[in-house]
Amino acid sequence: MIKPFSILDTRTKEWQDRKRWWIQTHNIKSELGREATQSKSKFWETNEVSVSIFDATLSEKMYEWFVPKCGKVLDPFAGGSVRGIVATEMGFGYDGIDISQTQIEENKKQSHKPNWIVGDSEIMLDSIYDENYDFVFTCPPYYDLEVYTNNPNDLSKLSDVAFDDKYISILKKTTKKLKNNRFFAIVVSEVREASKTGDYKIGKYRGLVNKTISAIEEAGLYFYNDMVLFNSQHQAGRVVDTYFKRNRKVASVHQNVLVFVKGNPDLATEDIEWDGTYKCVVNGKQYKSFREAAISINPNELVASEVERKCQSPKTKYKGWQVIGEETHPILKYCIDGYYFESPVQAAEYIEYSETEIRNRIESKAEHYRHWIKLSEPITNINYDLHEKSLTHIQIRDKIHTISCKGELFYSLKEAGERFGLSDERIRQKINSDKHTDYFYLFSS
Repeated sequence: MIKPFSILDTRTKEWQDRKRWWIQTHNIKSELGREATQSKSKFWETNEVSVSIFDATLSEKMYEWFVPKCGKVLDPFAGGSVRGIVATEMGFGYDGIDISQTQIEENKKQSHKPNWIVGDSEIMLDSIYDENYDFVFTCPPYYDLEVYTNNPNDLSKLSDVAFDDKYISILKKTTKKLKNNRFFAIVVSEVREASKTGDYKIGKYRGLVNKTISAIEEAGLYFYNDMVLFNSQHQAGRVVDTYFKRNRKVASVHQNVLVFVKGNPDLATEDIEWDGTYKCVVNGKQYKSFREAAISINPNELVASEVERKCQSPKTKYKGWQVIGEETHPILKYCIDGYYFESPVQAAEYIEYSETEIRNRIESKAEHYRHWIKLSEPITNINYDLHEKSLTHIQIRDKIHTISCKGELFYSLKEAGERFGLSDERIRQKINSDKHTDYFYLFSS
């Protein structure tokens, strides 16, 4: 299995087998449309073609690793058919822009599934809605290493300065078309300036990689992954000694796969890994996972485990935090004068008593506080909304009467005794006597 390491070795049997599978299964002929290409390098030359052919296996892996299911891909430098065919055959949408009419026509002959667009990306991108794509995957011309058309607006026809200006403009416009929390990948390589004798130049690098990184970062994306695409050494092996002995230039056998992220990579990954079902809902908003909820709500304070705990908690203060399909209900453990509460803390929010005062009354042995009760069996068969409605217009009696004497109600023996000029003990005797039926307790002893 090809793994997402920082070095991608295209020379392995697994890589090459997969590449052949794509080409043979879908009859990909990416070289068509570029027969007139003027190449200044033998870097890509094989026995069959002498123009650059994008790697189908790389396309597959990039889509597999960085695109959400059924996502839409934008490619401002479409070139040959590979990236478009691989994308659409994998179930992704693909919009590919190329300035070459001939190239687009040849691409369409191979597949009509991709949306091939003829035009100058610097202009065409202006007609595309912003934040419309799930992934950008592209590979620009490497200056004039290959000259594709005679169109004066073709990047490969421009001077270095004009190339840089136009290239950077296209990159920045492209970033605006990408949705938030999504990835942007581009394959580039360093390219040397041409060595000359009359107008002497040393053949230094033109800085395409650094310019690419700077432009995309300036557009607000973050440089996130740098992968090295290790190509075959076969062609480079032919010139390596000559290059090195002449002026110590090394022969290039790699390209850079630069990956940027727009927004949050964790949320982008959540979308890529999403199986189509939501895990939880917080205050009316559904989230794919506890992790997504934590990052979206407060990444500085929340973690996935804390979101999970709140979603599983039956406490009323977390009623808006629910695991979908496993919704909780309040657990009511206390009854105060006919009103039910989950805790003294909650009760203190509704009645004019402190938490301590409420606990003291619940724990008191005094009968006039017998309506402050901790239930032996909690009530769990009511939902949060009904419970909240039951707590409107609360009127709580601090004490309730404990005895009745001659039709009058009293809170205590002492109070009754003071009313009738009797001692507490005499009032108790009357209550316990069968002769004084109008003296009795209002509760079962």
